[in-house]
Amino acid sequence: MIDEYDEYRVIYQNLPVSIRGFCFHDDDGRITVVLNARLTRELNRASIAHEITHILRDDLDDPSYIEYPTDT
Repeated sequence: MIDEYDEYRVIYQNLPVSIRGFCFHDDDGRITVVLNARLTRELNRASIAHEITHILRDDLDDPSYIEYPTDT
């Protein structure tokens, strides 16, 4: 399922339950928010609010932003 909005679109995909959602710039330059289709409506509402915060803060355009650093 895809919901289209002016600034971004939302896609629901089956993801591992440990991943609630994420966002990125797609090939067209639009922002795509991916939510986990396996989670409840309430969790997805919280997840989209979280992702919109990233969008509003311009985290997607900040090359130094890392939400979950990994050990390398």
